[in-house]
Amino acid sequence: MTLKVLKNPTSLSDIKTMTVKDYIPLILGVLKDFRVIGTVIVMILVIEFAKFVTTYRKKPPKPKNKKAPKAAPAPKADEKKDEKSAEGEGDAGAEEKK
Repeated sequence: MTLKVLKNPTSLSDIKTMTVKDYIPLILGVLKDFRVIGTVIVMILVIEFAKFVTTYRKKPPKPKNKKAPKAAPAPKADEKKDEKSAEGEGDAGAEEKK
């Protein structure tokens, strides 16, 4: 494939037009070039990363185990005796009446 190269073509008839058979080796030569292959790989990675960033959603946080509420401080010994005797009388009286 030799092309006639003219510095100053005088008419369109002096310029050789390429046929489909001439385009195929040219296209294959471009596609096989390492710079084109590298650029395509990098662009695919960039596009995939951009898609990941735009569609990223945080996972909902896992529910934390709530701590058991602190029990009220135990009443003093004197108070316990008073409460038990009062409770016992009321319950026993209700049962005896039945």
